[in-house]
This record gives sequence, C-alpha cells and structure tokens, in this order.
Amino acid sequence: MNSLAKKARWAGSLMVAGVLLVTGAGAAAADQAPEVPGATAVGWRSLGLAVSPDGTRAYVVAWDRVGSDLSVVLRTVDTRTGTVVARLTLADTGTAGRPVVSPDGSRLYVVVSEQLVAVSTATNTVLSRTPAPDQPRPAGWSQGRLTGLAVSRDGARVYVDQYGPYGLNQGVGTGRVLVFSTGQDAFTSTVPVGGYQVDSIAVAPNGGAAYVSTDQGLFHLDTGGAVPAVARVVDRLGASTELAPSPDGTRLYALGWQTGSGTGYEVDTARDTARPAVTFGSGWVDVHFVSVSPDGRRLYVLKDGWAPEASVLSFDTATNTGVPAETFTGFALDGVSDAAVGPDGHTLYVVGLHGGDGSYLKTVGF
Repeated sequence: MNSLAKKARWAGSLMVAGVLLVTGAGAAAADQAPEVPGATAVGWRSLGLAVSPDGTRAYVVAWDRVGSDLSVVLRTVDTRTGTVVARLTLADTGTAGRPVVSPDGSRLYVVVSEQLVAVSTATNTVLSRTPAPDQPRPAGWSQGRLTGLAVSRDGARVYVDQYGPYGLNQGVGTGRVLVFSTGQDAFTSTVPVGGYQVDSIAVAPNGGAAYVSTDQGLFHLDTGGAVPAVARVVDRLGASTELAPSPDGTRLYALGWQTGSGTGYEVDTARDTARPAVTFGSGWVDVHFVSVSPDGRRLYVLKDGWAPEASVLSFDTATNTGVPAETFTGFALDGVSDAAVGPDGHTLYVVGLHGGDGSYLKTVGF
C-alpha cells in the first residue's frame, strides 16, 4: 500500500499554496498552508475536478464563501508548479457538477444550477450559458436537475443527463439526455431514457455510441445519427451510477450494488452483456469516481471518501484483482470528494477537505 504522505513520488514540484486570488493569466501572492503539505488551496468546498488532455492543467469547481452566500468558482491549477493560474466566477449563487474538458483541451463544460456553461480554457472566459430546455411535466411539477456530462470524441456534442420531473407528494417522471451542439451553442435534441435518476454518461471511443446509467438500467445510445436514440437496455447492474470506458472501447466499467455489496461491473460493449467483476466489500461501501488508465491496464476507484479510510483502489483489468502496491491512502485530508488519473497514466489527482480550512488539490506520481 502506498502512503501519499511517505512513499509516493511527487509529480512535478508542487508548491504549498493558500487561496490564490488570481484572475485571467495573472498571479497573486499565496498564503502558506503547512497543515496540508504538497497541496493547492482550491476554494471552500470542492464540487468537481477535471484534468486537461495533456495533463498540464487541473480544473477545480468549488464553492467560495462570500459573506453568507456561496459563489461558484472555477480555478485552473498548473500541475507542474501547483499554483492557481486562473480564477473565474461562474455564478454568484447556486451549485455545480463535475466539469468535463473537450478532447482538444480548448473548452471546459460544467453544469451550473440548470445551465450548461462553456468556458474557453485559453482566455478563462465564459463563452456561453445555455439553460436546459423545458421538460414536459404536469402543472406544478419541477424540472429535474442536470447531472452527468460527456463530450463526443470530435467535440461537436455535449451530452447532459437530466433527472425526471417531480411533484411534491405526487411522484416522479422519466429522465432524459440532452444533446448540445457546440457549433450552434444550443440544445438540439433530447433522448428520453427509462428511470427517474439519470446519473452518468460515457461516450465510446469510436464515437458511435454512448452509455447512460439510470436507476432502471444501463442504456446504450446510438449516437451515429443526427438525433441519438436508445438502442437497447444492457442490464440493471444493481442501480449503476458512475461509468468509465476502456481506451479501446471494448469494455465499460460501472459502479453499482449487488446483494448488499459495492460492485464493479464489466460490460462487453460488442455484445452489451454485463457481469460483476470486482467486489469492494459487504454492507455499505462508499465507492465513486471510477476511471481507467490510458493503457487500459488499471481500473481506479475512490473508496470511502472520509478519512482515515479514504483510499484510491487499483485493479488489474486483465484479472480483475486488486493491486495493493498501487492502492493510495494517507491523503492528509479529512475527506476526498473527487479523484482523477492523468493522461500519462502515472499521476493521480485528488481534491478534498481539510477541517474548516477549505478544499485542497493534491497531485502524486506513481
């Protein structure tokens, strides 16, 4: 087992940083944070993390406290120096989800409340704010919240998951996937899917398919046409949540539940068949943020996001067995809220809390 505090080889030369009041590409003096060595302060409470395709930038969306209000702020961190090089307020209030970066690294997309926000990573400016189209629903019902995001391999589309509408003490409706055209900066179509909860979406590397997890099953979408359509339901997968495809597109990994235990499923995308592959333990097991290494040899999962149990587990995808030597613990954080593996396959990024001090980004090489 690797301890990030003792055994890991740090990637780059990370500086200890406090909250950096940075705008555009400029920089300001940093407050030191010795209680979280090798970390970068990224706001009061982190909401999501993404890494650029070349691994030189980490993007963290977080709440910042402004008096009694919580503003939504995007910070860009130079992963080579551990410094915040840009800061952008996305909203004066509201919440946000996990951001995604376009394949060419030029744009970042994030859901802020009920809008899809597009940001230029070159200029650190908002390019567009597009409200979700109205969701058909009975009078008095509320629209479902926006959740997962994925960008097509050519960058032409962004897929946005949306829960079904709901009425207080009246029930819930059916969720859907919204299709956003990056060329038109507009939502162009919607795809209803079964179930109320629509949690995660993953795009196949060949660009012709996407998979959507819901509380009623894993849905395979045919994305090759002008308007995506449901091709089939793969499996319920124990109420699957988060998804990650292998780099060659032959497999899809999903987190879910089976007979009371946290389970990692492996989906054969050629046949659309699924099987339990990894069990994380019996009873309540908190697992999140599944990702696959760029060479497809490792599967990484964040387990038990609160200290001292927080760890990132590594599995050999050829045998679906754990690799204890590549399991990471000792984050010096009270909780880990997000994790990502860099494009080099040897760098791990985690973001989490440290007491009342705020959220921090830590980077480690392995």
